[in-house]
Amino acid sequence: MTAAGIRRFVLIGAAAVFAGVAVASLLVPHSMAGQLGYELTNVDALSEFRAVYVGAWLATALILAIAAARIQWPLLGDLGATLILGQTVGRTISLVLDGMPSGRIWPFFVLELVGGATILLVRPRPRVSSESRVD
Repeated sequence: MTAAGIRRFVLIGAAAVFAGVAVASLLVPHSMAGQLGYELTNVDALSEFRAVYVGAWLATALILAIAAARIQWPLLGDLGATLILGQTVGRTISLVLDGMPSGRIWPFFVLELVGGATILLVRPRPRVSSESRVD
């Protein structure tokens, strides 16, 4: 598989995960929040939860899907990877400031780190146009 193919595969996979979590969070927010150990006890909490888990993650999924479709434009994938790795940075900050999370959080950390890093490191080869080729 080519670098572009690997990158596209990871972008599509990440887009599907973010879209899936967003849809589940839209449909069953209390259950999704409960799996992470917190409760949504009022409208403000639901609003904040849906802002991130539905709105931001649907936007992230869209960026990742567009990046997969436009694989020849690496910046789009880089921006998607930055969104994913931003979560890893936040989790690392929480580890330092708040302590060790439970075992259910570590798979998310690993997937975000590996997925985001793969997107950044596995880059498609630039296409050489006839105008930029030196003969």
